[in-house]
Amino acid sequence: MNKKLWKLLWFGVPLTKVVYAFLAYSNRKEIDNSFQMVSLLILIIGLITCTLSILLSRKIYQKNFYENKLVKSFIGSTKNADDSASVFVLFTMLIGLAETAALFAFVQYILTGNLIVGCILYAFSLTAWAFNYPSDMKEDE
Repeated sequence: MNKKLWKLLWFGVPLTKVVYAFLAYSNRKEIDNSFQMVSLLILIIGLITCTLSILLSRKIYQKNFYENKLVKSFIGSTKNADDSASVFVLFTMLIGLAETAALFAFVQYILTGNLIVGCILYAFSLTAWAFNYPSDMKEDE
């Protein structure tokens, strides 16, 4: 697949975070930084998705990972599938995992008004996004 498409997707993802921030700002919810159970639950889920995205960010480019039977069945890949197409699917899935933390930050701010949890999740989402910069596929050593 074309590397320019990969980088375009990677550079375009932060625009959604700008949209979430604008929508949260335009909502003008009263800030209430008390930790409710829903805030903690969303924080934990967001941290787990970002951590998973960070941990797998370099692993997806290794041939033994994306040719694993479990991974191929998870992404719906066939035996004759193009390697770069399989890695692109995994790449977009990891970008999506990083994006869920920012979306969770927006939703929990709308629900609870907790700005601290929102900022933590935005920071983790941007960190996971940075770790997912596209790289070249590697052969097994």
